[in-house]
Amino acid sequence: MVEITGIDQNKKTVYYDNGDSVSFSQFNEAFSKFFSKRIAGETLDPSSIEHFMRRTSAKNLSLLMKGKKMEGYMEGRQGKMLTPGMKIAIGTIVTLSFVALIVFVVLKQQGMIPGF
Repeated sequence: MVEITGIDQNKKTVYYDNGDSVSFSQFNEAFSKFFSKRIAGETLDPSSIEHFMRRTSAKNLSLLMKGKKMEGYMEGRQGKMLTPGMKIAIGTIVTLSFVALIVFVVLKQQGMIPGF
């Protein structure tokens, strides 16, 4: 087994204990090639699906799907925080506030509200 003895960042070279050296790009390529399709040291291929499916139960799958459904529902609702009824209520409150402000200003100008 060959081990890395050093890395020269200035030359962008990786040195091994057997005297070989490679560039960073060659090292990254070899590293990626070694770990592609591997999870926890196991090589994955189409027949591996049964290995993972045996570990799951129908209940776990059902809970996963419920979680995904709720996650999708929440993402969809994020842009629609106000229902139409809430929009009407807020619009009514704002309109009544403006009407009350206008009435207050008119009555003040008429002298019917002293002291302001």
